Amino acid sequence: MSTWMDYAACTTREKRGLPWTTDASQTPTVLVDLMQETCDACPVRLACEAYATRNRVTGGWWGGVDRAPDPEDLLDLLDALPAAALLDGAA
Repeated sequence: MSTWMDYAACTTREKRGLPWTTDASQTPTVLVDLMQETCDACPVRLACEAYATRNRVTGGWWGGVDRAPDPEDLLDLLDALPAAALLDGAA
């Protein structure tokens, strides 16, 4: 019995060597571009993306999307803190 993974473009011999399980931020741009192009042409991209979403995959490249959590922006974190918490450290 075959699954959608058997038809994934990333499983072809020449594409298997790409860093599919590495987050895009840790991968050279040229390799990210190659993975994106592979996913764009993949016949099972939607099934791959659905699998990653359903299984809450939080890393690697699935369905043309880097699944790494977005890094927190420190300025956004400061905006979320109550002003009193910021003043406590200033005294």
